[in-house]
Amino acid sequence: MQKALAHPFTITVSADKPPRSTFSWAVRHRGGIGGKQSLIAYSTFEEARLAGKAALDEMVAAWRIEAVPITAT
Repeated sequence: MQKALAHPFTITVSADKPPRSTFSWAVRHRGGIGGKQSLIAYSTFEEARLAGKAALDEMVAAWRIEAVPITAT
């Protein structure tokens, strides 16, 4: 059984400035190429974290499809 590949993404959730009462997220590729960020402000850290996690999960799924070669049987 193969060990799952570690993905090359990082997620950041931070308070917007100003005002510091809203939060946003960003997912970045470690190589610095590509990424996504929130286009809306979230009222709580947890809302921003969950939205960012969903975006991260989508990016990881797409990356795994590209990273794992399909072998012909």
